[in-house]
Amino acid sequence: MRPEEIPAWEPFLRRVPLFEGMSSQDIARIALRFSVVSLPKGSTLFKQGAEPDALYVVASGQVRVTHDELGGERVAARLGYGEVLGEGGLLTGEPRSMTVKLDTSCEFLRLSRRDFESLLRDIPEIALHLSQMLTKRLVAMNRLTARRSARVNRLLAIVCGLGRTDRVLFGLHLAFQTLEQTRRRVLIVDLSEDSGEMAKALKLQGKRIGREDLRALNTRDPLSMRGLAEPHPSGLSILSLSPDALGSFPETGIFLFLNALRGAYDFSFVLMGAGFGGLEKTVVSEADEVFLAASEGARPQFRQIEADVLSAGLRENLFEVFLGEPEWEEWALSPSLPRQVIPWPAAIHRAFLQTENAFEAIRSSPKSEQGLGRLARRIGGLKVGLAMSAGAALGYTLIGVLKVFKREGIPVDILAGTSMGALIAGFAASGMEPEEIEQVALAIDKQWVYKNLGLDLAWLRAGIFRGDTLLAFLRTHLGTKRFSDLEVPFACVACDIETGEEVVLREGEVAEAVRASCGLPIFFRSLNLGGRFLVDGGLVNPVPTSVTSALGADVLLSVDLTVPPPERIFARLESERQAARAKGSGRLKELGFSEEPASPGIINVFFQMIYTMEYEIAQKRAHLADVSIWPNLKGFSWADLHRAKELIAVGERAAEEQAGRIKALLPYFADYCRMPLRLLSTIANP
Repeated sequence: MRPEEIPAWEPFLRRVPLFEGMSSQDIARIALRFSVVSLPKGSTLFKQGAEPDALYVVASGQVRVTHDELGGERVAARLGYGEVLGEGGLLTGEPRSMTVKLDTSCEFLRLSRRDFESLLRDIPEIALHLSQMLTKRLVAMNRLTARRSARVNRLLAIVCGLGRTDRVLFGLHLAFQTLEQTRRRVLIVDLSEDSGEMAKALKLQGKRIGREDLRALNTRDPLSMRGLAEPHPSGLSILSLSPDALGSFPETGIFLFLNALRGAYDFSFVLMGAGFGGLEKTVVSEADEVFLAASEGARPQFRQIEADVLSAGLRENLFEVFLGEPEWEEWALSPSLPRQVIPWPAAIHRAFLQTENAFEAIRSSPKSEQGLGRLARRIGGLKVGLAMSAGAALGYTLIGVLKVFKREGIPVDILAGTSMGALIAGFAASGMEPEEIEQVALAIDKQWVYKNLGLDLAWLRAGIFRGDTLLAFLRTHLGTKRFSDLEVPFACVACDIETGEEVVLREGEVAEAVRASCGLPIFFRSLNLGGRFLVDGGLVNPVPTSVTSALGADVLLSVDLTVPPPERIFARLESERQAARAKGSGRLKELGFSEEPASPGIINVFFQMIYTMEYEIAQKRAHLADVSIWPNLKGFSWADLHRAKELIAVGERAAEEQAGRIKALLPYFADYCRMPLRLLSTIANP
């Protein structure tokens, strides 16, 4: 580094923990030995096993630190602004223990091994300080976990095929929901052709930042970046930026600006219009995730944007958001891309035009708020997955759990279920409220069971019941909905009775999949679905927490309805029968006859076998959930379909007992936010 460059770098170096407490003179002596290195996104800084040739300080951007293990690559950490890399090898002389790859275009300060050794030799007082700091760094590196990876700052690009009003409302409320759900620093950069309108919708000034403002910006100082944005009382910051101003910068200047956003905020949303020129391509290529937003009224714009992004080779980290009710298969160019539908009735648009109040507009559609919250939790790594257990009539407790979740405001972003759990989860995923599911359950009594199952008898070879009545019942409430039509991502578990394999159903008609998952063998005929004969998933995965995890849930919740053997009603009833027989056997013995205790009935034996197996499987996987809900099911039987009201109450009590533990996992319920956004009406017109 040249002497004349040092003053520009000194503010950055002072913020690097490695140089904490050093004088300007010492920092200048060290800075002379550094060189500046810039590398593009996707590059490898160094590989595991390589000889240590230098120490690096991340001046701009983010990197991924990985470790090669049997079976693949493990991410140890994601590091950014001011972090030091490669110091361990210089101290020990050992080969690199990690690989470092660039998640973004990056700028580094590089200190070669020769200069490092010379520095320690020639300046003893600096050598002592560096040795102490590097030792602390080594200890800290050994303690890095995946949890740190989840807290990495993120740059998110939003390319909108939306009208002006929808663009403003969608961008604002996605940012607000991210702030509310994560309780972290959030910035929205309005880079659309009418930038400034978003800030004005919040009664802020909406002043556009121009070229001269950007040229005066010190991209290596996060506080300088924060000074450009307008703060809202909620804690959200808005930067109204002229596209021409940023577009006038060379590509290197643009990525330094974007990395400065990362250094200053936990989540930075860059909102762009429907155009896709060089500036937009640069932003999208540097973003950690790209959202393509569209609505039915802007179908042509969406298709053009999607085509432009895909043709530029930017499929990775692409996520599509549709405001309304689309038929993706009919008009999306790439149906395999991940996507989410957010309900967006015309009333939102009308309310905003009438009141000019962004908060009141969105309140007219609670489903829209829920959809935006779900997307925000995805962005923040806080998706909540709920696994619903098998259990026949005991599954009515799941309705009570859902009622408590709704009452307490606990969100559910991913659902998975097995057997009766699949039925309840399928209803919930389709948009049915807990109270609606409760009414369905309360309508089922013994008379209903006898009447409907009596018409469903099958040849014994295939099963006692055909399962047609069950499928018809499911279609009454689910219709012909497919998994892609559901409000909440959902999967259910079945078992291939011929191979014994677990089958996770996520495609096709929901009612058929749930019917397969509920098909208790012997009682119901196996369902031929996709060429496989499927039966009850409780045989292989009675509490499918592993499925919610595989679907991408970050917070794993489960409701376990498997019952320990001593608490099962079968055991108690059989014991009572044996006692009654024993009392009546005395007279027979006087007459010279003997009465051996009768064996348990075949139905009793079958269900004891099934539930013993399910209990053992569930116990081995119980550790997968962050919080497990265990309803107290003493005194209830799998066949108590007529006791829905009692079982729902049991589920409510169990969920209430665990509500505090669940809330502790979600920042939304914390009390350290600058302004609780759930009371946005108090700040809507500051």
